[in-house]
Amino acid sequence: MSDTYLHDLIEDTLTYSEKDEDELSIEEYRSLRRALHTDVLDVIAAEQSFFVLGSYNPDERSRLDKTVEFLYNDGHAFLLDDTLEAWENWTTHFKIYADRATHIVGVFEHADGGHEWEAGYLDHREYREKTYILKRRYPQLDPKDEPFDGMMAHYMLLVDRRNQLFEWHGDEDASQDELEQSLLRALSEFLDSLP
Repeated sequence: MSDTYLHDLIEDTLTYSEKDEDELSIEEYRSLRRALHTDVLDVIAAEQSFFVLGSYNPDERSRLDKTVEFLYNDGHAFLLDDTLEAWENWTTHFKIYADRATHIVGVFEHADGGHEWEAGYLDHREYREKTYILKRRYPQLDPKDEPFDGMMAHYMLLVDRRNQLFEWHGDEDASQDELEQSLLRALSEFLDSLP
């Protein structure tokens, strides 16, 4: 069984890296084997696996860590940072885990950073059914003034139409504890929505 997973991992790596099979070095092959046995099998073997996305800025990262901790009670939850870096290109690394997770959970507080690219990529048809967004709502702001640019705001509108968007409230002057409690309520609502 593990050989099948390794073959699939190699095939996906070659596809996403735009390499031919003969371009895969022995060290890259060994790295893929390590990644398979270190992280990838955990994602595949879990009845539910939650790939958590969002900003890695220090304050926001703490909420991502809380999200992983909360979701871990219901399945294998992880951040990309928690996985072995077996790929030279982070987009390949991202796509490998996005393909294998049963659920992708974006915790989005603004549109600044790499998670905006990730959200755009997840609009591909094969990811739509398993992608959920936990959007920070800024009650003191008009929705059009929230820190989400046009692309991100439009993407969230599409996710909301699929009933896969959950808002959590977070005024800019809210304490860390208030933000975490609001996020945890949205996470509970998300879990309750799963079949």
